Amino acid sequence: MKRRAFLKLSGMSAATALLAGCRSRNEKLIPYLVPPDEGITPGRANYYASACRSCAAGCGILVRVSEGRAKKIEGNPSHPVNRGKLCARGQALVQELYHPDRIVTPLKRSGARGSGNFTKISWDEAMRILTAQLKGVQVRGRDRLALVTPPFNGSLAELTAEFMKGMGSPHHVTFDLQSPEWLAAAYRENYGSAALPYYDLSETRYVLSFGADFLEHHLSPVHYGYAFGQMRQGRDTVRGHFAYVGGRLSLTAASADRWVPARPGTEGAVALAMARVILQEKLHDEGSLSANGIQAGSLLKGLAKYDVPRVAEFAGIQPQTIVELAKDFATTTPALAMVGEKVAFQSNGRASFRAVHLLNVLVGGLNRKGGIYPAAGPSTSATGGYAGLATLVERMRAGQIEAALIHGNPFHSIPVATGFQEALAKVPFVASFSSILNDSAMAADLILPDSSTLESWGDVVPVSGTREPVVGLMQPVVAPLHDTRQFGDVLLATAAALNGQAGAGQQKTYLDYLKGSLKKRGAADSPAQWNELLRQGVLLGKRGGESAQYRWSGGGGTPDVEPPRFVGDQKQFPLFLETYPSIKTNGGAALPWLQQLPDTMTTVVWDSWVEINPKTAAQLGIAIGDLVEVASPQGSVRLPAIIYPGIRPDLVAIPLGQGQFAGGRYAKGVGVNPLVLLQAAAEAGATHPAWQATRVSVRRISPEGNLVMHGHPQGSYRSELVGV
Repeated sequence: MKRRAFLKLSGMSAATALLAGCRSRNEKLIPYLVPPDEGITPGRANYYASACRSCAAGCGILVRVSEGRAKKIEGNPSHPVNRGKLCARGQALVQELYHPDRIVTPLKRSGARGSGNFTKISWDEAMRILTAQLKGVQVRGRDRLALVTPPFNGSLAELTAEFMKGMGSPHHVTFDLQSPEWLAAAYRENYGSAALPYYDLSETRYVLSFGADFLEHHLSPVHYGYAFGQMRQGRDTVRGHFAYVGGRLSLTAASADRWVPARPGTEGAVALAMARVILQEKLHDEGSLSANGIQAGSLLKGLAKYDVPRVAEFAGIQPQTIVELAKDFATTTPALAMVGEKVAFQSNGRASFRAVHLLNVLVGGLNRKGGIYPAAGPSTSATGGYAGLATLVERMRAGQIEAALIHGNPFHSIPVATGFQEALAKVPFVASFSSILNDSAMAADLILPDSSTLESWGDVVPVSGTREPVVGLMQPVVAPLHDTRQFGDVLLATAAALNGQAGAGQQKTYLDYLKGSLKKRGAADSPAQWNELLRQGVLLGKRGGESAQYRWSGGGGTPDVEPPRFVGDQKQFPLFLETYPSIKTNGGAALPWLQQLPDTMTTVVWDSWVEINPKTAAQLGIAIGDLVEVASPQGSVRLPAIIYPGIRPDLVAIPLGQGQFAGGRYAKGVGVNPLVLLQAAAEAGATHPAWQATRVSVRRISPEGNLVMHGHPQGSYRSELVGV
C-alpha cells in the first residue's frame, strides 16, 4: 500500500470512530431530555427525611436524590438527637444501597453449606420453601424455631415479638456484643430503673469518663460529640474540663485534658478511692446523700480499704493523681461521671459500675442540670440477651432446633467461644435475610434478601441522646433497585401463609403495620398529617419525660470492687487484651468508603492491627508493620503491629469489625476477627461474660505485615508527646 492511500484510510477510520463516538454520546443524552419517570426533573434534586439504623443512636438523615438516585446524605437539623450532624457510617448508607455485591433476588443453596453455591429462585418459590419448613416445625414442636436478630426497637421489635409469640417459640435472641443491654441491667440494679442515661454534657463543667468512649461508639456518639463541643466552646466564659480513666488512648481519651492510664480492671477501685477522698475532705453534697438514703459516716467506714496509696499501686498510677481527680471532680459544679464497656466487661464490672455512679451521688450529679438524667429511649430488649443465647446454643447442640431465621451477621459478631457457630451447623434449616452474602448468609440454606435502609419503611427509636420521646421515621427515598423485600413484609406474608397461626397477620404490609404502631405512639393518621410526618422525618412525643428521675438503690450496699480475674496464665499470656468497636463494625467493613477512611488514631486503612506500647515492642523485638501472632487460651490471630505510645505497656488492643470470610469484595478476607481470642467466662449473677478479661501473648512472625497507613507514627503520635 502506498503511503498516500494509507493516510487516507487512517483518516477515514479516525473520522468514522469519532462520528460513532459522538453518535453514542448523543444517544445517551436522549433519555435525559425526556424524563424517564414522572416527577423526575434532570438536574433538580429532592431531599427526603429518613432515619439511620446503622447503630442504636438512631440519628435523623436528609437524603439528596437527583435523577432517581440517592446522591448524598447529611444529618437532619430537625432531629433532636443529631441536630444536622452525621457520622461517616450514616453517610456511607448510599454505598449500602449501590453495593455491587448486593443479593438481587432470593437464593437457594445448591452446594455444601459454606461453599457459597446458590441458585436464584423466585419469591414465590422462596416463600413456599420457608412456609413449608415452618409448618413442619409447628407440627413437630413450636419451640423448635429460633429467630436471631440485631436488637430491634419500635415497630419491628413489636412485629418480631408478635411473630415469635404466634409461632409459640421463646427463642428470639438479639445478642450483640455492643448492645447497651448491659447498661440497662446495671441501671436497673443501681437505680431501680432500666432507663439508659442521658448525659447533660453541654451544660456540665466537669466530665469524668471511666472507659466510656462517647465520641466514638458509646450510646449516641454524634449527639455527645455535638454536646461535647458545646461544653468546650459553646459558653462565653466557661470551658468544661474532661478527664479520662482507661488503659488505652482512644479518640475520646485523646480529647481529654487529662488521661489517667489505669490498669484494666482497676477503674472501679480508683472511683472508690476518689469517693473516700471526697468524704474525708467533706467535699460531698450532703443533700444528695440524704435524698438517696446514704449516710456519709457509714459510707466512709465502708470504704476503709480503698486508701489512696494502696489503690494507686494497684492501678499503676500516681497517688497524687487520684487525690487531684477527686478534688477537681467534687469542687467543680456541675460534674458527671460515666462508665463504659471497657469497665463493664471486666470480671468486676458490676461493682465498678456501681462505684463510678456513687461518685455522681456524692457530688449531686443525679437529675441535675449538667448531670445525669434517665433518657427517653425504648424499653430494653426482652429477648434474653446473653442468657437467651446460651440457652439457644444448648438446644441447637441437642438437636432441639429445626429452623433458624437469621437477620444481620451473628456468625461473625458473636464470639466463637459461645459455641454459636458450631451449634448452628446442626440446625437442619437456616434462612438468612441478609442483603449481602456475609458469613451468616454463607451458612444458610435459603436467603431472602432484605431491602436497604434507603429503600425501606421503618421507625428508629434512639436509645439515648434525648430526654423527650422521639421516633425517627424511615421512608424509601428511591425505587427498589433489585428484587428484594423488607424483612417486615416477609414476616407478615409468612404469618398470613401459616393461616394466622404465627400471629402478626392482621396487616397485609409492613407499611400498614408501621402506621398502626406509630398511631399508638401519638402519630395522627390523616393523609395531611402523614405527609407532614414524612417531610419532617421525626415524631416528637408528648413532653413530660423530663420528670423521670434516678434514685440510688441501697440494696447493694457499699460497692466492693474485687481484684479483676483474667482468663489465661500470667506467665504464658503476660499481656491484657482490649478489643474495641471501630467504624468497620455493624457492617461497615463491607463499604469501601469506610475501609478507606483512616483510623483516627493510627491512620491504618484496609486492615486490622494490634497496638503495642514501644517498651513492650522493644522487649519482643517487634517493629512497626511486623507481622505478629496474638494468642490467647481460646485461639490466635496473625496481624500487623502498630507501635503505639498511647497504650499501657501491659496492654495490647485490636479493633473489631474485620476478619470476615465473606461479606462482599470489600470485606472478604480483610483483617482478622479478634473475637476468636475471647472466652465466654461469666461471673456468678452477671448478665454477660467478662469479654475484656482475656490475657494474650504476642510474638513476632516476620517483617511482612503489609500494613497500609495514611500517616507515619513519627509525625502523628510521637512518644515524647504521648506516652505511659
